[in-house]
Amino acid sequence: MKRRVRRKKPVIPARLTFLFIFALYYWGVQFVLRKTNLQLSQVVFNLSAGVFAGAVIHVAIAKFFGPLLFGRAFCGWACWNAGVFDVLPVRNRLKKLPEKFYMYKYLVLFFVLGIPFLFIVAGRGFQSPEAQFKWLLAENAVIFGSGIFLAFLLGDRRAFCKYLCPAGALMTVTSPRSIIKVEKNHLACNKCRKCEEVCPMGVPVLKYISFNQRVSHPECIMCTECIKHCPKNCLTLGVGRKSSTTPEFGRSF
Repeated sequence: MKRRVRRKKPVIPARLTFLFIFALYYWGVQFVLRKTNLQLSQVVFNLSAGVFAGAVIHVAIAKFFGPLLFGRAFCGWACWNAGVFDVLPVRNRLKKLPEKFYMYKYLVLFFVLGIPFLFIVAGRGFQSPEAQFKWLLAENAVIFGSGIFLAFLLGDRRAFCKYLCPAGALMTVTSPRSIIKVEKNHLACNKCRKCEEVCPMGVPVLKYISFNQRVSHPECIMCTECIKHCPKNCLTLGVGRKSSTTPEFGRSF
């Protein structure tokens, strides 16, 4: 008599769980209930009106000063856009584009910060909850639309994050100086490149650890996939400062 084999229940990674929870919180509480826009564009509207709450606080903590401590962990664990992108049924073929394409997100950042000025000059401040919510829906429609399109086109769930995300562009200013970074521990590395194969952002992890360099690449989102999948368990999260004598390998463009 054949023994019935039980199928293992799928395990939902902790990171995806956090992304889902934060996405629910932002859309359920901040966006729908409070009608508060936390996007970069709203920072311009708020500062022009002398408002230092809402988007200003969020961007300052999560996307500018915060990355000095925890890098781009917001992108890996708490982004409401990534909460959608990371569950797309895409067979990560990772058609990686040349590094020059990373520059496009800086161009997008310029427009995201510049376009609100045109509305301010025209007398539209988008300060009321209803106005903020309308702007939020319009902006996120563009983000989700382009992000999903690129994901399927390039076989890369994080294509938008790499090439078009303005928040990611802003975070690259401070995230390479993060106190917390991925680094090599005392165990030997056999250079199997598994860390680079599983990295959703295409970070050249092996180049860093081969020279005992902490991973300070501006595209690292602290997702810890490289740590989790390292067959030799030779990667870890470390606290400290980047050596000024070790060459920088990672570039965002």
